[in-house]
Amino acid sequence: MQGHEFVIQINCVDRLGLGYEIFEVFKNQSINMLGMEAKANQAMIVKFEGVEALLLQQLIEELKKIQGVTTVALKDQMPCEQREHELSTILNSVSEGIIAVNRHGQITHINEMASKICHGSQQELVGKDIAEVLSPDIPMLQALKNGRSYHLREVKMRNGRKSFHYLTSGVPILNEKGQIIGAVATIKDFRQVEEIISTVDKRKKPMTTFEDIVHQSSEMRRIIETARVVAKRNSTILLRGESGTGKELFARAIHMESERSLSPFVALNCGALPENLLESELFGYEEGSFTGASKGGKKGLFEQADTGTLFLDEIGEISPQMQVRLLRVLQEGTIRRVGGSSEIPVNVRIIAATHRNLEEMIRNGEFREDLYYRLNIIPLRIPPLREHPEDIPLLAQHLVRKICAKLNKPEICLTKDSVEYLMAQRWPGNVRQLENTIERILNLMGTTGMQNEEFYDWINLEPACKQVGQAGHDCIKIPVHDEWPTLKEIVNEVEKQVLLRVLKNHPSSRKAARVLGVTNTTILNKIKTYGIVSTSNG
Repeated sequence: MQGHEFVIQINCVDRLGLGYEIFEVFKNQSINMLGMEAKANQAMIVKFEGVEALLLQQLIEELKKIQGVTTVALKDQMPCEQREHELSTILNSVSEGIIAVNRHGQITHINEMASKICHGSQQELVGKDIAEVLSPDIPMLQALKNGRSYHLREVKMRNGRKSFHYLTSGVPILNEKGQIIGAVATIKDFRQVEEIISTVDKRKKPMTTFEDIVHQSSEMRRIIETARVVAKRNSTILLRGESGTGKELFARAIHMESERSLSPFVALNCGALPENLLESELFGYEEGSFTGASKGGKKGLFEQADTGTLFLDEIGEISPQMQVRLLRVLQEGTIRRVGGSSEIPVNVRIIAATHRNLEEMIRNGEFREDLYYRLNIIPLRIPPLREHPEDIPLLAQHLVRKICAKLNKPEICLTKDSVEYLMAQRWPGNVRQLENTIERILNLMGTTGMQNEEFYDWINLEPACKQVGQAGHDCIKIPVHDEWPTLKEIVNEVEKQVLLRVLKNHPSSRKAARVLGVTNTTILNKIKTYGIVSTSNG
């Protein structure tokens, strides 16, 4: 019984005209019927507006007098309402979002999880056009048109001020004649997907997407656009670049952009393990294959990465014997465990990376040419930081924010001078060196803005000045008369001569400051101190 509405079930035998007589009883009592269901000619369930207790009892007695009616009983709800409640409970109990639409694309069912992803409530969304809630281009509406199901499609879009990023699978709903009468889809918020992937393997680092790669230069933008395209394929990728440029970051982003994103991403630094241990880690081993082998054997990384991605960092460090084994996997698509005799098929995409010159290694007989061609199907070169210095300000502030959070310190801003100083360095260790440098300073400094003095006091970076001379050096002569000048006089003389030579090629205090890795004010003060006549002060 719900509010001022009643539901009764009339059990009866099948008889011609029985239904008409039942309706007549309700009509004669002036009772407004709200709904009716029949159960296989054995019962009728009627919902009607509330009546007084006396009138309700009279109604029941009148119904019992009808020939063929066996029993009359009050019910809590209509069967259709009970089924709807059960369906709603089931839909809301699952962790995925579920949406069903009719043939016109109007939402007929949506659970709580899908409502959250769609930024609305179930009451608001049921009956709305799914194209207006999300977009006319979503896979669900395509399935409604072409009758084809789809699996694990990533959707990323904006609709007004609302943003959507989810993974979806769906199927069309067909009637007995094979006609499309609707579609149903599951959707999972992409943050849930990342959490699931992280939970599957606790050893993994948080997964990275291309949106997480901090950049603003056209050089990095071009590389990321290329990487996005090749990520959709299954071809082997070889990442080239100096140490610290972020090759593993790119490998993880490529995996997350690929159709294998829900499968494992397994990374291995090939240069960190001796050959025998590297072999058992990659290929696994059978029980009893060597002393200390685990009971039952062990899966190798190729098997663990099945259907996913295996990232082989420092591929140039593997021995000739391991090169042969790896080549065979790439050719045959099967592996053989250490101590085993059977071939195990594996479906793995390889992303390799190296900072070594593989072409020179081939010429020296250190790297197999056939393996090189198997790995180098899609080469991607990650440029060193010195080739895109315009990314340093954005990257440095991002690293400051990240490290301050790690150290539980308030975020510190970089001053203009400190940014200019960072941009003037060559960073032979690239992003890794930049991050380590910033972390070192943040550990030692207070809560004020990061000034140049912190860099001068705590790090030993080479200024990005141009070297001249045949041997890559510029000789500076110190005048020595009867006695050696003091150390301070020597330093001043060297500083003056360096400044004169830099100003000769860069006749501007601002340009000279950038070359020497100091501030414009410092250069102007030195010019005044040494009485240097500069052609320009700008």
